[in-house]
Amino acid sequence: MITGYRLNDGGLAPADSPESAIWLDLMEPTEEERDRITALLGFEAPTEAEQAEIEMSSRLYLEGEAAVMTALMPAHTKTDQAEIGPVTFILTGDRLITLRHHEPRPFTSFPAHAGHSHLPCDCALAVLLGLMEDTIDRLADLIEYVGRKIETLTTRVFRPAPGERPDLEARLQKIGWRDALITHVRDSLVTIERLLGFLAPVLEKRGESKAALALVASQMRDVRTISEQAGFLMQKTSFLLDATLGLISIEQNAITKMFSIVAVVFLPPTLVASIYGMNFQFMPELGFHLGYPLALFFMVASAAVPLLYFRRKKWF
Repeated sequence: MITGYRLNDGGLAPADSPESAIWLDLMEPTEEERDRITALLGFEAPTEAEQAEIEMSSRLYLEGEAAVMTALMPAHTKTDQAEIGPVTFILTGDRLITLRHHEPRPFTSFPAHAGHSHLPCDCALAVLLGLMEDTIDRLADLIEYVGRKIETLTTRVFRPAPGERPDLEARLQKIGWRDALITHVRDSLVTIERLLGFLAPVLEKRGESKAALALVASQMRDVRTISEQAGFLMQKTSFLLDATLGLISIEQNAITKMFSIVAVVFLPPTLVASIYGMNFQFMPELGFHLGYPLALFFMVASAAVPLLYFRRKKWF
């Protein structure tokens, strides 16, 4: 699907045709749509397989006067279907083309408020930097969101409500999901920082405005700041994961200890019962009129002595 946008009073509005658009957004394009874009560009846009390649030379390069840049962007981040995928930005002199196969939120939210970006929305470069600005803001919001969730999880793991028995396995799943989300954000930030680092000298060589160059530099600083916060959250998540696994191990050890104590307590009475349950013909105790109560006494005493010892040692 191709969605085109044109300039409209300092913002963006739907374009009537790809030829009149300043920004063309390709979402899972068909072969026919790719052919139309190839005709506009004069070269073939990257395929989905080429977008997925991790080499710098495959993600960031010049095709004539056009800058072809690919970055990873997360999508559906507040659901159980969170994913991350490559998005390619092709910046020519008068047009921006984006190529993607998933749905990052900035691509639906940015057109409505394109006129409120730091740069006036009057050219393809301004659209690209506006998209980057919206994406970076979105990633910062995600880091704040994950930070709050991790803080809540930490409280529930270490300070459960009175009488509450925390479901540590469920907590473990949530911690893993938060960690995966932070990893998505960090991967995205790394690729965006590289994209901006590649874009800056290209813009300088083209003689773009100082305001555009300053905005790129500002966005790079923002990306570094968010990356540092993401790194801190990853360390915190790792600690919480280890602590939760430790608590699960403690619970399992407590259960094992309980069964061990039960086995030790009942072993002496079982021995006494086994001795007096033997079917030998000559057993002196069989004719003793207090044999039965004494056997019961020995069984109870043999169970009570280990229990008292364990209690004194505070093993339970």
